[in-house]
Amino acid sequence: MSEITASTKLEKSSAFGKQARLSCLRDLQLVKNSRLSQTGKFCIVVVLKTPPDGQRRVAFLISRRYDRLAVRRNRARRLFREVFRLIYDDLNPVWMLLIPRRRMDSAKMPDVLAEVRQIGRQMKLWKSEINAL
Repeated sequence: MSEITASTKLEKSSAFGKQARLSCLRDLQLVKNSRLSQTGKFCIVVVLKTPPDGQRRVAFLISRRYDRLAVRRNRARRLFREVFRLIYDDLNPVWMLLIPRRRMDSAKMPDVLAEVRQIGRQMKLWKSEINAL
């Protein structure tokens, strides 16, 4: 039997690590106070374009106000997590806060991804416009 070593295991995407999350309340307030936001059909994107640490980080703000059922809040969180994983490599260093809107209940992943990419294009968050398409 072959032994699996750490080098042969698949590495997790850096978009899911602790270093890619905004967890400190002070950091969340910093992003909120930047007042650079864009509202779409499915979500609201709030951005801090010049983060203090120069990293790409994200937080999802999904409260009971969005929906009282945890199943629906968790679905929104999973959608946002997958969207962030897909756009992570194309983003400039930016801190991002994603907030779902009610219409996201019926949204599919490609719809949310397309909207976040469009909002990112409008806010000039991409490393290059060619990669963002």
